Amino acid sequence: MPIFEYRCKQCGKKFEAIVLGNKSAECPQCHGGELEQQLSTFSVHSGGATSNAAKAPCGLPGGSCGSGMCGMN
Repeated sequence: MPIFEYRCKQCGKKFEAIVLGNKSAECPQCHGGELEQQLSTFSVHSGGATSNAAKAPCGLPGGSCGSGMCGMN
């Protein structure tokens, strides 16, 4: 489901809205319909190991060998 970002031209509020079909978004603050669609950005965060993290002999993050993932067991 696409999420669109808008800025209300009446009050300046920035918000996100899911707009389905032929429906239109409305400002949650002033209920205005004069909106400017914004360029959406997203962020990705990884929980992966850093270069300083201990690695198992096989090169996987530390502790991976104990879970049966390592062919060196």
